[in-house]
Amino acid sequence: MVVGHFNHGWRGPESDADELFVKSLAAELGLPMEVGHPAQSAPVLPLGPGEGDKARRTEASARRARYHFLEATATRLGARYVVAAHTADDQAETILQRIIRGTGLAGLAGMRRTRPLGPAVTLIRPLLGFRRDELLTYLQSLGQDYRQDATNADRRFTRNRIRHELLPLLAEHYYPGAAQSLLRLGALASEAQQVIDQQTNELIERCVVQENAALRLDCQVLGSQPQYLIREVIMAAWQSQRWPEGAMGLAEWQRLAEMIFDQGHAPPAPSMFPGGVRACREGRFLVLSARPSRPA
Repeated sequence: MVVGHFNHGWRGPESDADELFVKSLAAELGLPMEVGHPAQSAPVLPLGPGEGDKARRTEASARRARYHFLEATATRLGARYVVAAHTADDQAETILQRIIRGTGLAGLAGMRRTRPLGPAVTLIRPLLGFRRDELLTYLQSLGQDYRQDATNADRRFTRNRIRHELLPLLAEHYYPGAAQSLLRLGALASEAQQVIDQQTNELIERCVVQENAALRLDCQVLGSQPQYLIREVIMAAWQSQRWPEGAMGLAEWQRLAEMIFDQGHAPPAPSMFPGGVRACREGRFLVLSARPSRPA
């Protein structure tokens, strides 16, 4: 077991104090530790009042950097798993945030208990079934100190406003068990998504072929399937190549799905999608390929 800590450096001395606390605890437990820092870390959180969009970009960028460090460290050390401490409260916040922004069934399921973090590394979340207060009470019963990241109280971040404003408002004025209702919704969505995932995997075996750097999807097989399942197959095929998904919304996935049904006699012009992914019909196949990276 190795302790991993990523110091974003946003809070200057406070961030460094967090790092020292984790180092001290790891040493006390006799565990080795790996520390990561951003390539270009700012001494304080680089945001001003009213910079909501920038806050969202900063939050997403920080998450990517953190998980990249954890995956790279695990790979270098030959570790198969990265363990994260997300709680049931984090899950309820995630589900509500996705509902507000717009999501599908997979998004309603919230964070998965396990998911691939890299080719040989799996992220696991063993504490998703526990509420935050339960864990804090447990730590107090052990006499174990802990650190609170002040960034989690910064309401420039959407996630923090959901945590400190919206969920308490729902509990106080609408339904006291709002968070628990969100968790039940997530559990039901997860069960349904598991069935869809099984159907998707079976279809992929039948109709998706890897050919060099391209994917060939058999439109005759896919064309008889429901629209939602066609989108799921396309998304799973896309994800298998680790192509960028950030700019792929429902409209883009639907546009790809509609190409499955293109029965024109002349091959349509190739369509370009975010991340430099090219899609075109070649006879009965929809071919997806990524634009090669330019040499440095």
